[in-house]
Amino acid sequence: MVKPTQAPPAAGNGDENASGARPEGEGSGASGPGYGTGAGAGGMGQGGGQATPTVKIKGDINSAKDYPRASRDLRIGASVTIEMTVGADGRVKACRIVQPSPDPAADRITCALATKRFRFRPALDAEGSPVEATYRWRQRWFY
Repeated sequence: MVKPTQAPPAAGNGDENASGARPEGEGSGASGPGYGTGAGAGGMGQGGGQATPTVKIKGDINSAKDYPRASRDLRIGASVTIEMTVGADGRVKACRIVQPSPDPAADRITCALATKRFRFRPALDAEGSPVEATYRWRQRWFY
C-alpha cells in the first residue's frame, strides 16, 4: 500500500508517486492524458466496471443449530468475514474466508451455508447485462 503524500508543485525527479505532475504521460502519476490500464464504465483502459452492485436478496445464517455445538463457546462475540464470487445467475460460485473467527470449523460452515442458501441480484455492467462479481459478508456469532 502506498502512503499518500503531497506532490511537489512542479515536476521533479523520482518515481510517479513523489515526483510531481507532468503535462502528459503513460500510466500513473501524470496530470494529463495517460495510457495505462484502467477500470470503469468508460475509457480506453482494460476495465470491468459495474453499473450496479450485487445485492443479496435471499438466505440467512441465523440458527445456532447450524454450527458445531462442541466449539460454540469459541464464537461468543466473534465474527467471520467471507468473500463470495457471485455468478451472473445470482448464485455463489466460490467462497473464501477473508477474516477468520476463532473457530475454523464454524468458518468453513459459514462458507458452506452461504453457498447453499444465499441468492443475489447479480451486478450489472454498463450495458445492463448480469456479470460475475464479488460480495463480502460478515457473520456475527451470538447464541
